[in-house]
Amino acid sequence: MHTSTRSSVLLALLIGLCGLGEISTQLLIPSLRELESGLGAAPGASLAALSMFVAAFGLGQLFFGPLSDRLGRRPLLLAGVATYVLASLWMAYAQSMDEFIVGRALQGLGACAALVVARSIVRDVWKERAGPIMAITVIGMLSTIMLSPVIGGLIATHAGGWRAVVMATVVFGALALIASLFFKETHLQRDPQAGRLKTLLGNYATLLKGSSVRSFSVAIACTYGAMFSFIAGSSRVFVGQLGLSPTQYGLLFGSIVSGLIAGAVYTNRTIIKSGPERIVAVGTGLVAVGASLSFIIHQLAGPSVTGLMLPQVLLTLGAGMVLPGSVAGAVIPNPTRAGLAAGFIGFAQMAGATVAGLLLSRLQDDTAFAMVALNAAFAVAGFVVFRIMLARKSRAAKLALGE
Repeated sequence: MHTSTRSSVLLALLIGLCGLGEISTQLLIPSLRELESGLGAAPGASLAALSMFVAAFGLGQLFFGPLSDRLGRRPLLLAGVATYVLASLWMAYAQSMDEFIVGRALQGLGACAALVVARSIVRDVWKERAGPIMAITVIGMLSTIMLSPVIGGLIATHAGGWRAVVMATVVFGALALIASLFFKETHLQRDPQAGRLKTLLGNYATLLKGSSVRSFSVAIACTYGAMFSFIAGSSRVFVGQLGLSPTQYGLLFGSIVSGLIAGAVYTNRTIIKSGPERIVAVGTGLVAVGASLSFIIHQLAGPSVTGLMLPQVLLTLGAGMVLPGSVAGAVIPNPTRAGLAAGFIGFAQMAGATVAGLLLSRLQDDTAFAMVALNAAFAVAGFVVFRIMLARKSRAAKLALGE
């Protein structure tokens, strides 16, 4: 097979692996109310399943990233995707919300292994030119996010409800597992100490000494926290309060996510010239403006489809810059510890989502206020803290040069 063809096939696989976690969530979002009803759970109980997934998805990356540096990418990839498939089957046949949540946590662990390995493979294969490729994987992943709510809504409406939606994740995971069997190892210089607790703690301490990793972690955590506040709360608002059908909600959500793709396309074209820091600085500004507009419009005019949707397109445009920019900024400068860096930045991303989901489940009522308030709080915090950290880094660099 020609080299360019092999690279294209590998990139397609990596996009699918990066999208496992998001597809698992976005397919299910339109059916959350039906899921609660079908399992006899209290309203809002499905938010615990979402939060458990992102918690497992985030925490697992702290260990799976460095473990892939030690064992290699292929064995961890196969184990992770196999776990994802089995956990999805468990969820499809769950008889209670507690059982569903346990399966969802295992699904999160499998999906996170796939993501962190995929990001590490990008660094292994494309090396210093990995930035645009990171953006391409995000573009592909976001395209699946845009389509997944639409597909999930159609499946729920016409093919058997929420259990059929979960079975769709089983099929997707099985296809990813089959494709992964043909993957060849890309990490040939193993670190036999990686993954051991003492070494792990030392490596993370060394990684976090760099102010760039800390600032990118804050940016991606707050941005994803803002996004997840809206993702987790929007189904109840648009379907429960504003009367949209699951299919209509899926189409609406897909249009909002289109901003993410536009931001990632821009990042792909400009990240080498502009650098990750500038990309993320602009992105966090757009995220803060979009979330603030959502909150202001809600407070002045109340919830509406247009008033909630349009500002979120601006937010997702910025998020499409922050996500690939932060991953590239953390992973590219760490060639020998790509798994470690990819794992930590993924953990930061999911930590933001977990905190947002837990806060939303605690504060949510029959209005959209908690959703838009948390959306704005996370977004503004990310913008402010990232700017402060950049200013401190700039001052430290000037002092080091004796200016």
